Parts: sequence; structure tokens; C-alpha cells
Amino acid sequence: MSEAEILQLLAGFTDTVLLGLSVFFTVVSAYVAGLNYFVRRAPMLGRICAFVFLTFILALLLAVMEGAQGLHDGLMASLRELAKAGLSGAGRAALANADAEIMTLSGQIVSVNAIVRFGLWGGMGLTYAGLFFLTFVFRWGDDD
Repeated sequence: MSEAEILQLLAGFTDTVLLGLSVFFTVVSAYVAGLNYFVRRAPMLGRICAFVFLTFILALLLAVMEGAQGLHDGLMASLRELAKAGLSGAGRAALANADAEIMTLSGQIVSVNAIVRFGLWGGMGLTYAGLFFLTFVFRWGDDD
């Protein structure tokens, strides 16, 4: 596989990440709208079913994103192999995002790619916890 093919696939990976974020925000927005208009008035069994469905959809989305991450890791490994023979500026920039040390945290090198990955997981986790709170704990007002 050539450097150009790898860089083209890496650009496609970026598109996949952005598409995944778009789907995530669409699902969360629809769920919040459903909470506001329907789920908050539902009996507990209805809330549980709605949250299980949300969990299922988000789990599928995470599985797709993890698969894309595995492909990304493989592409970066291929790019590292090609780097021994020399890379273009675009190839070096792609490797820098994956390998350049932004900071060290508990002995781990933190790169741009790692920051994006941790930010995505952290944001998704906090959003999921917030939706759990809104579904089962928060007392919605009755201003219909």
C-alpha cells in the first residue's frame, strides 16, 4: 500500500469520526426531545425500555467507532513502516498527530490523536450519565 493510499484512507477515517459525532448528537438530541415530551410522563417500565433502546443504539455506534479506530491504528502502523524509506510532508504530519508528544501523563505519551480519543470517550460517558440522570432521577416540572 502506498503512502498516498494510506493518507486517503486516513482522511476517510476523519470523515467517519465526524459522521459518528453527527449521529451521536442526533441520537442524543432526539432522546432529549423525547424525554421532554414523552418519556418523563411514562411509567418506570417505559423509561427503562427507552433507556435500554438508547443504550443499544449508542453501543452500536461505539462498536462502529472502535472498528474504525482499529483500522486507523493499522493505517498508522503501515505509515510507520513506510517512514523508514522516507515520507512526504503530509505523511510526516499524519505521523506527528499520532506520535508527537504533546505532554506526558503518568508516564504515558499523550498525542493529538490520544487527546481526541480521550475527549470523545469522556464526552460520550458524561453525556450518557447525564441522560441516565434525566431519565431516572431528575424531577421534571408539570408545566404542560
